[in-house]
Amino acid sequence: MFEKFSRVLRGMELEEKILHSGIGLSVIGLFIPWLGGQWYGKEQEWNGFGFYTGFMGHAVLFFNCFILAMTLSPLLGGPVLVRKSIRQYVRLLLSGSTSLLLLASFTVLLRLTSEVSGAEIRFGIYVSILGSMLATLYAVLKVDEQRKSEVHQLFHHPDEQQRAKKVMEHLLDEGRPPPPSPPPPMPIEDHSLFKP
Repeated sequence: MFEKFSRVLRGMELEEKILHSGIGLSVIGLFIPWLGGQWYGKEQEWNGFGFYTGFMGHAVLFFNCFILAMTLSPLLGGPVLVRKSIRQYVRLLLSGSTSLLLLASFTVLLRLTSEVSGAEIRFGIYVSILGSMLATLYAVLKVDEQRKSEVHQLFHHPDEQQRAKKVMEHLLDEGRPPPPSPPPPMPIEDHSLFKP
Protein backbone atom coordinates (compact mmCIF):
# COMPACT_ATOMS: atom_id res chain seq x y z
CA MET A 1 0.00 0.00 0.00
CA PHE A 2 2.81 2.40 0.91
CA GLU A 3 4.67 1.55 -2.31
CA LYS A 4 1.57 2.31 -4.39
CA PHE A 5 1.07 5.60 -2.54
CA SER A 6 4.72 6.63 -3.04
CA ARG A 7 4.50 5.67 -6.73
CA VAL A 8 1.39 7.86 -7.07
CA LEU A 9 3.18 10.79 -5.41
CA ARG A 10 6.21 10.42 -7.69
CA GLY A 11 3.95 10.28 -10.75
CA MET A 12 2.19 13.58 -10.01
CA GLU A 13 2.99 16.73 -11.93
CA LEU A 14 4.93 19.47 -10.17
CA GLU A 15 1.86 21.74 -10.03
CA GLU A 16 -0.16 18.95 -8.39
CA LYS A 17 2.57 18.41 -5.80
CA ILE A 18 2.74 22.11 -4.95
CA LEU A 19 -1.06 22.38 -4.77
CA HIS A 20 -1.28 19.46 -2.38
CA SER A 21 1.66 20.78 -0.35
CA GLY A 22 -0.24 24.04 0.07
CA ILE A 23 -3.31 22.13 1.22
CA GLY A 24 -1.21 20.16 3.70
CA LEU A 25 0.36 23.37 4.98
CA SER A 26 -3.10 24.89 5.41
CA VAL A 27 -4.28 21.86 7.41
CA ILE A 28 -1.16 21.87 9.61
CA GLY A 29 -1.75 25.55 10.36
CA LEU A 30 -5.18 24.69 11.77
CA PHE A 31 -3.55 22.77 14.63
CA ILE A 32 -0.99 25.46 15.46
CA PRO A 33 -2.22 28.23 17.85
CA TRP A 34 -4.01 31.12 16.14
CA LEU A 35 -4.75 33.34 19.13
CA GLY A 36 -3.23 33.59 22.56
CA GLY A 37 -2.37 35.83 25.43
CA GLN A 38 -3.93 37.03 28.67
CA TRP A 39 -7.63 36.23 28.83
CA TYR A 40 -9.43 37.24 32.02
CA GLY A 41 -6.23 37.04 33.99
CA LYS A 42 -4.87 33.71 32.78
CA GLU A 43 -2.73 32.67 29.82
CA GLN A 44 -4.68 30.85 27.08
CA GLU A 45 -4.20 29.74 23.45
CA TRP A 46 -6.66 28.71 20.74
CA ASN A 47 -5.95 26.91 17.49
CA GLY A 48 -8.07 26.95 14.32
CA PHE A 49 -10.82 24.87 15.89
CA GLY A 50 -11.28 26.97 19.03
CA PHE A 51 -12.57 30.40 19.87
CA TYR A 52 -15.15 32.25 17.75
CA THR A 53 -13.58 31.25 14.45
CA GLY A 54 -13.76 27.51 15.15
CA PHE A 55 -16.55 26.85 12.65
CA MET A 56 -14.42 28.44 9.92
CA GLY A 57 -11.53 26.16 10.87
CA HIS A 58 -13.78 23.12 10.63
CA ALA A 59 -15.01 24.25 7.19
CA VAL A 60 -11.43 24.79 6.00
CA LEU A 61 -10.47 21.30 7.21
CA PHE A 62 -13.47 19.74 5.46
CA PHE A 63 -12.79 21.55 2.15
CA ASN A 64 -9.10 20.65 2.19
CA CYS A 65 -9.78 17.00 3.03
CA PHE A 66 -12.30 16.83 0.19
CA ILE A 67 -9.74 18.23 -2.27
CA LEU A 68 -7.22 15.61 -1.14
CA ALA A 69 -9.81 12.83 -1.34
CA MET A 70 -10.90 14.00 -4.77
CA THR A 71 -7.35 13.54 -6.05
CA LEU A 72 -6.14 10.50 -4.12
CA SER A 73 -9.28 8.34 -4.18
CA PRO A 74 -9.16 7.44 -7.89
CA LEU A 75 -5.37 7.09 -7.83
CA LEU A 76 -5.50 4.57 -5.00
CA GLY A 77 -8.29 2.50 -6.58
CA GLY A 78 -11.27 4.15 -4.88
CA PRO A 79 -14.34 5.74 -6.44
CA VAL A 80 -14.19 8.87 -8.59
CA LEU A 81 -15.70 11.64 -6.47
CA VAL A 82 -15.72 14.36 -9.15
CA ARG A 83 -15.56 13.96 -12.93
CA LYS A 84 -12.25 14.82 -14.50
CA SER A 85 -13.79 17.51 -16.72
CA ILE A 86 -14.81 19.65 -13.73
CA ARG A 87 -12.22 18.55 -11.17
CA GLN A 88 -10.00 21.61 -11.63
CA TYR A 89 -12.95 23.99 -11.28
CA VAL A 90 -14.07 22.27 -8.05
CA ARG A 91 -10.52 22.52 -6.70
CA LEU A 92 -10.44 26.21 -7.52
CA LEU A 93 -13.82 26.81 -5.88
CA LEU A 94 -12.91 24.95 -2.69
CA SER A 95 -9.39 26.34 -2.33
CA GLY A 96 -10.66 29.85 -3.03
CA SER A 97 -13.35 29.33 -0.37
CA THR A 98 -10.74 28.24 2.16
CA SER A 99 -8.67 31.35 1.39
CA LEU A 100 -11.68 33.60 1.92
CA LEU A 101 -12.65 31.84 5.15
CA LEU A 102 -9.12 32.14 6.49
CA LEU A 103 -8.91 35.81 5.58
CA ALA A 104 -12.28 36.39 7.27
CA SER A 105 -11.00 34.60 10.37
CA PHE A 106 -7.87 36.72 10.31
CA THR A 107 -9.90 39.94 10.19
CA VAL A 108 -12.04 38.77 13.12
CA LEU A 109 -8.92 37.96 15.15
CA LEU A 110 -7.26 41.21 14.13
CA ARG A 111 -10.24 43.22 15.28
CA LEU A 112 -10.42 41.26 18.53
CA THR A 113 -6.74 41.85 19.31
CA SER A 114 -7.17 45.57 18.69
CA GLU A 115 -10.05 45.73 21.18
CA VAL A 116 -8.81 43.33 23.89
CA SER A 117 -5.51 44.09 25.54
CA GLY A 118 -3.26 41.12 26.15
CA ALA A 119 -4.54 39.10 23.16
CA GLU A 120 -2.28 38.54 20.18
CA ILE A 121 -2.42 36.68 16.88
CA ARG A 122 -0.13 33.67 16.77
CA PHE A 123 1.74 31.92 13.96
CA GLY A 124 -0.84 29.27 13.01
CA ILE A 125 -3.21 31.47 11.06
CA TYR A 126 -0.36 32.81 8.96
CA VAL A 127 0.68 29.25 8.06
CA SER A 128 -2.90 28.38 7.09
CA ILE A 129 -3.33 31.51 4.98
CA LEU A 130 0.00 30.94 3.21
CA GLY A 131 -0.85 27.31 2.41
CA SER A 132 -4.34 28.18 1.25
CA MET A 133 -3.13 31.01 -0.98
CA LEU A 134 -0.51 28.70 -2.49
CA ALA A 135 -3.15 26.05 -3.20
CA THR A 136 -5.47 28.66 -4.72
CA LEU A 137 -2.71 30.02 -6.96
CA TYR A 138 -1.87 26.59 -8.33
CA ALA A 139 -5.56 25.73 -8.70
CA VAL A 140 -5.88 28.84 -10.90
CA LEU A 141 -2.86 27.70 -12.93
CA LYS A 142 -4.34 24.21 -13.38
CA VAL A 143 -7.70 25.66 -14.52
CA ASP A 144 -5.87 27.86 -17.02
CA GLU A 145 -3.89 24.87 -18.26
CA GLN A 146 -7.08 22.82 -18.67
CA ARG A 147 -8.78 25.62 -20.62
CA LYS A 148 -5.79 25.91 -22.95
CA SER A 149 -5.76 22.17 -23.59
CA GLU A 150 -9.53 22.21 -24.31
CA VAL A 151 -9.03 24.98 -26.87
CA HIS A 152 -6.07 23.15 -28.38
CA GLN A 153 -8.11 19.97 -28.72
CA LEU A 154 -10.93 21.92 -30.32
CA PHE A 155 -8.72 23.38 -33.05
CA HIS A 156 -6.11 20.62 -33.34
CA HIS A 157 -7.02 17.75 -35.60
CA PRO A 158 -5.55 14.42 -34.41
CA ASP A 159 -4.69 13.33 -37.97
CA GLU A 160 -2.27 16.24 -38.55
CA GLN A 161 0.72 14.41 -37.09
CA GLN A 162 -0.08 11.23 -39.00
CA ARG A 163 -0.45 13.23 -42.21
CA ALA A 164 2.94 14.89 -41.66
CA LYS A 165 4.56 11.48 -41.09
CA LYS A 166 2.99 10.13 -44.29
CA VAL A 167 4.29 13.09 -46.31
CA MET A 168 7.82 12.54 -44.99
CA GLU A 169 7.62 8.81 -45.70
CA HIS A 170 6.31 9.55 -49.21
CA LEU A 171 9.22 11.91 -49.89
CA LEU A 172 11.72 9.34 -48.67
CA ASP A 173 10.08 6.54 -50.71
CA GLU A 174 10.33 8.58 -53.92
CA GLY A 175 14.06 8.77 -53.47
CA ARG A 176 14.21 12.48 -52.91
CA PRO A 177 17.09 13.53 -50.76
CA PRO A 178 16.28 14.86 -47.34
CA PRO A 179 16.31 18.65 -46.95
CA PRO A 180 19.81 20.11 -46.55
CA SER A 181 21.15 20.87 -43.12
CA PRO A 182 21.32 24.50 -42.05
CA PRO A 183 24.53 26.43 -42.78
CA PRO A 184 27.14 26.76 -40.05
CA PRO A 185 26.91 29.83 -37.83
CA MET A 186 28.74 32.96 -38.90
CA PRO A 187 31.87 34.01 -36.97
CA ILE A 188 31.36 36.54 -34.22
CA GLU A 189 32.12 40.07 -35.36
CA ASP A 190 34.29 42.32 -33.23
CA HIS A 191 32.69 45.75 -32.72
CA SER A 192 34.90 47.05 -29.96
CA LEU A 193 36.06 50.66 -30.11
CA PHE A 194 39.63 50.03 -29.11
CA LYS A 195 41.40 47.16 -30.80
CA PRO A 196 44.56 45.81 -29.19
